[in-house]
Amino acid sequence: MSISVYETSKMHVSIGEKEVIKTFKKRPGYKKRFKREKKALQRLKGVDGFPQLISHRNSTVVMSRVAGGNQDQLSTQSLKELRKLVDNMLEAGVARHAIPERDLLIDNNKVSMVDFERVTLRRHRLSPGWLLAKKVTKFHLFRLISNHNRELLSESEKKELDTFTNVRSKLQKLKKVRTSVRKVVRSKSKAGNYTKKFESGNSSKD
Repeated sequence: MSISVYETSKMHVSIGEKEVIKTFKKRPGYKKRFKREKKALQRLKGVDGFPQLISHRNSTVVMSRVAGGNQDQLSTQSLKELRKLVDNMLEAGVARHAIPERDLLIDNNKVSMVDFERVTLRRHRLSPGWLLAKKVTKFHLFRLISNHNRELLSESEKKELDTFTNVRSKLQKLKKVRTSVRKVVRSKSKAGNYTKKFESGNSSKD
């Protein structure tokens, strides 16, 4: 029996006393998200702090429910637990594209993590894609720790976080510029095509 239901345009999640049923709705990319979640949970089998995969079929995964809830402020102990959790996750071959606090469940300082549809799965330990994915995961970990207690980071981790933050900021600015340029080019292209059609129509009448 469901205790609660969480639903978005992309998924339907039914939360029971002991298990969670997550169904990916048929939206663009849903098959990839389902496969990533399933494979991530398979790799995290037996690793403490993560849901355990019970079954999967079509676009639905059934997993164990982990204890805890979201907290506005993470304690020093919880942040230390989170660091261990991320290390264990990476060792299992799963790297996250982000670590939003809504995906962290806290129960007496014990930290658990849920939602694995946006991850990179390791193929080879030294592959460039995996090494970059690990860096991205570490960046999000360091940023989260810094938001709650920056002093828990070593000096080298603080420098790495600051460097990554600056690079990310510049890339985001470039992305905005590129998006703006594309919109201008598209608008001009559409206007040009319309003008040509109009002109060709006039020329045929002459």
